[in-house]
Amino acid sequence: MKTNQKEVVFIRHGKPLSAHNDKVNAADYAKWVKDYDRSELDPASLPEEEASLEDSYVIVSPLLRAQLSAKQYGAVTINETCHNLKEMDIPFYNIPLKLKAWHWVLLSRTLWFAGFKGDFESFAHAKKRTVNLAQHIQTLSETHNRIVLFGHGMTNYFTRKQLIKNGWHLKNKSGDFWGVTTLTKS
Repeated sequence: MKTNQKEVVFIRHGKPLSAHNDKVNAADYAKWVKDYDRSELDPASLPEEEASLEDSYVIVSPLLRAQLSAKQYGAVTINETCHNLKEMDIPFYNIPLKLKAWHWVLLSRTLWFAGFKGDFESFAHAKKRTVNLAQHIQTLSETHNRIVLFGHGMTNYFTRKQLIKNGWHLKNKSGDFWGVTTLTKS
């Protein structure tokens, strides 16, 4: 990598142990969301590819699954734990349905994108966090050539979109558990 080339690497956390896809009602789905946010990693979930952490400024989400992922990945030094990197809240609505957990996520996110509110972070606020995170990354890139972030799917996605708007170039992307997405800027 050229010394004037900047690189941002997003690493999505490993699969949480609680990420089952059972059929649940609204109350059980709300519990599923809380369990997901507190979950340890599935011991069978391992990175398929590994990005180097050498000579990187490492940022980690405050959520347990990201903290554990950074540790499992081999991050010896964490330079920063960043609240703006935490996952966009997974919304839940009291709808009289019984769906598989991931279908609830899809339905709830769709309602959330459409502006339905609840006892969780609004989509507008979550997007603003990703804009702030992108600005923070941009500022850090003035003094650090390589930044590695251990975060979450939706937050990584919207932060990546903002960085691309700001002139960064997508090199590769993966939103899977342990997925690595890389952006560069000269």
